[in-house]
Amino acid sequence: MGIIGRQGAKLTIANFLGVGIGFLSVIFIYPKDSALYGLMMFLYATGTLFEPLASLGIQAIILRYFSRFKDLDKTKHGLLLYSLLHISVGIVLFSILFWLFSGPISGLIQRLNPKDAENIDLFFNFIPVLVALLALQNLFNYYIANLHRIVIPGIILSILPKLWMPATFLLAYYQILDTSGIIYSVLGMVLVSVLALVFYLQSLGQLNLQPRWEFYPRATLQEMITYGLYGLLGIAGTQMAYRIDQSMLGTVLSMKAVGVFTFALTIATTIDMPARSVLNISAPLISDFFAKGEMGKIGEHYKKIALNLFSVGLFLYLGLVLVADDIFMLTGKPELLIARNIAMILGLAKLMDMLTGPNDMIIGISKYYRFSMLLIIALSLGNILLNYSFIRKYNVFGPAYASLVFIVAFNCIKVIFLWVKFKMLPFSRPMLFLAISALICIGIHYVLPSSGSIILDGLLGGIILLLGYLLPLVYWKLAPDLIAMLNGGLGSLGIKNPFK
Repeated sequence: MGIIGRQGAKLTIANFLGVGIGFLSVIFIYPKDSALYGLMMFLYATGTLFEPLASLGIQAIILRYFSRFKDLDKTKHGLLLYSLLHISVGIVLFSILFWLFSGPISGLIQRLNPKDAENIDLFFNFIPVLVALLALQNLFNYYIANLHRIVIPGIILSILPKLWMPATFLLAYYQILDTSGIIYSVLGMVLVSVLALVFYLQSLGQLNLQPRWEFYPRATLQEMITYGLYGLLGIAGTQMAYRIDQSMLGTVLSMKAVGVFTFALTIATTIDMPARSVLNISAPLISDFFAKGEMGKIGEHYKKIALNLFSVGLFLYLGLVLVADDIFMLTGKPELLIARNIAMILGLAKLMDMLTGPNDMIIGISKYYRFSMLLIIALSLGNILLNYSFIRKYNVFGPAYASLVFIVAFNCIKVIFLWVKFKMLPFSRPMLFLAISALICIGIHYVLPSSGSIILDGLLGGIILLLGYLLPLVYWKLAPDLIAMLNGGLGSLGIKNPFK
């Protein structure tokens, strides 16, 4: 797996450290006041939801065009300057639109959730600033990823929030910070991450803002802007599909519901953590394959990534079912017990996403990118209606059910499309063996009687996971590239891999 193995394994380790810190916060800190935590996450989630409108598809532009301009001039191609100018326009346009529509949005929130309307109104005054900072953060993150450097940005974006947000929560919980203080703290966190990414880009010798307008004739600019607008639609649709849960819960139900759901989301995030690491570094490589017309390599890459992601994701999902379940029983906290059940549903949704690999990425980079972007817009609008309906019917469980239905439908359509257009499928025989092993593990876990001790039951679940799933995975080498990725990542850290 080469660079994917080295960078992906390192970033996965860093991400799991971040998840571990977040998990401890979920267990020991955030349950002190679920409504306060929900209020904080509502602000951040709403900013993330609106961010694509300010970015104007710059992430898609960087992904598609970086290799082209890099071939013209390795460092002084002017794409970074163009990107900054591009999102500057987007930030101004978004701020104007937000100012025009903030009144009606505020009125809607007053009717749906009058209890939290005052705090939400205060948050809304700062949304344009938060969105601008998030747009800059994502721009630098994507740009650095195309330099095949994802570890340091991953550490910044994974570890920093996991330390900063609990500190902000505790300061607010003990009334050192008021609502305005929470807002300024969240803005400060994103600003620090932006400055850290800029500093890292400078250390790589890539912070070059020299204009090279000869590389950007009118036809090229029109092509890039058009692609960026389609990218905007696709990314905005993706955000509506995957990130709207918390914002809708805060608008329709309460901030406490947002807090409980975010507990579950933090737990379920562990399952697709490796996917984000691998996909971040795979995107530029797939873009290079398309630029060179190497469709065979794309198909091979597609299967390998899907197998690796599914094998790791299934292992982590089994850990959630067989082991983590007992940890939450041990806490005895009602919010966490509810979050545990929601996390099972969200985790299954994330696993279904990993099963089909980078299908969205392949379609988005190909000449059929319009299909992917229009599809996700159509489905995301349906997902908003689905979320609203399910929240009314199933309360805090609603967004989890909506996510599962959306992700399964979305990925089924994309898999069929890739087969029809490129004769590519992500599935392989080892996936079937892994699924059978997982079902056997779950069956044994639920058939065996309880020992009466939550700790012993958790240890037994861990033994079943290791012997029933991990041992067959390694012994029969069902995912050889995953083992190679571990070798590369752990070896570069000076750690001897016992599975080699």
